[in-house]
Amino acid sequence: MDIRAEDMIDIAMRAGTLVLQNGGETYRTEATVDGIARSLGAKTASSFVTPTVIQFSYTDENDHYHSAIRRIKTRGVNLRKIALIDELTRRIEHRQRKGASASKAGARPVDAVQIERVLKRIDSAPTYPVWVMLLMSGLSSLCFAFMFGGCVAEALTAFVIGLLLRAFLILSSRSHPGDFLSSLLSGAFISILTELAFVASLVPATETVLIAVLMQVVPGLAITNAIRDIIEGDLVSGNARLVEAFMIAAGLSVGSVLGLVLFTGGRPCLESVLLPSFADNLILACVWAAGASGFSAFYLNTKPFDSIWGAVTGAAGWLAFRLTGGTGAGGSAVSYLAGALAVAAFSEVMRLIRHTPATVFLIPGLLPLVPGGGMFKTMRAAVQGLSSEALSLLYTTLLAAGAIALGIALVSGVVKLFRRRP
Repeated sequence: MDIRAEDMIDIAMRAGTLVLQNGGETYRTEATVDGIARSLGAKTASSFVTPTVIQFSYTDENDHYHSAIRRIKTRGVNLRKIALIDELTRRIEHRQRKGASASKAGARPVDAVQIERVLKRIDSAPTYPVWVMLLMSGLSSLCFAFMFGGCVAEALTAFVIGLLLRAFLILSSRSHPGDFLSSLLSGAFISILTELAFVASLVPATETVLIAVLMQVVPGLAITNAIRDIIEGDLVSGNARLVEAFMIAAGLSVGSVLGLVLFTGGRPCLESVLLPSFADNLILACVWAAGASGFSAFYLNTKPFDSIWGAVTGAAGWLAFRLTGGTGAGGSAVSYLAGALAVAAFSEVMRLIRHTPATVFLIPGLLPLVPGGGMFKTMRAAVQGLSSEALSLLYTTLLAAGAIALGIALVSGVVKLFRRRP
């Protein structure tokens, strides 16, 4: 394919930037950059990607080297754009594989201008309206509250605070505060509003509401991407993302105990008298998990139909978690492992059926399993001076996170093995 070196670099780097900026894994970014370059005529192509930098070089048909580097300063989550870039990459590679026969038949190859127009449309693709994002955020918090055994008052309070949190995140994102500061402010915002609701006697306790809303901002994406990058051999990026996930979790934990410092702590959560089956009924629990994952998929900017399958993925994971002894209050390592295996396996199946990256289903599907409550309880015990309890909770939380990581790693490893088979 006849294409200028400048166009080759611009197209490959722009596609990779869109993947990395919108929550894609490092290995996926490298595969996108290299795959597009080869499809556009590069003799060899090689890229090195970290969460904040893309380095790319290729050789043309005359063995001349061309290289570029691009700094990634802003990152967010838009799973729809990742899916669109994946679709574009497959279309370009499909055209390249049929290049010989198409050339003989006189077919017109894909030109650089056409690809750049598609990339521009993807980059400017609209997200959901703000009111949809606010509503879905509130509904996801409501479902999380019911899933964790909350009563109606707690769920409705979680809905309101979850909606306000999303508005706060949208407004604060304009000043680019950084992951740690944003997490710290989010945790404080949730904690203060939850304690105010308790002081106003709107809820019987604060714990369920606070944890339900915290699930919106837990570092599920960073943890998932770290695991998948490490499985693909990108150790530098994988460990960098693990540190990022730790910093986000630390910020949320520190911020979320601010309410404990400013207000009197809430009494233990009371079981709902009106609807006690919310915490115990397996079918209802899976419905709430599906709602939590499905509504969360909207503020993660997935396509509407993919959001439905994200909800099913979350329900499948929560069903496996509950069947192996897990409850809304937590579970054993085996329960978290079973839930993660179910989510990861279902995501890979949907990848084959929908021709969409498994990440689109994996991220929302894993949210019900992320031990956000464990992070908060650990920090709360530490602030209250309960060292032994804090260490015990920390061990339990890390064990749960490790089991989730192991489940994702096992499925990813098996899929990678079968992909390499001749």
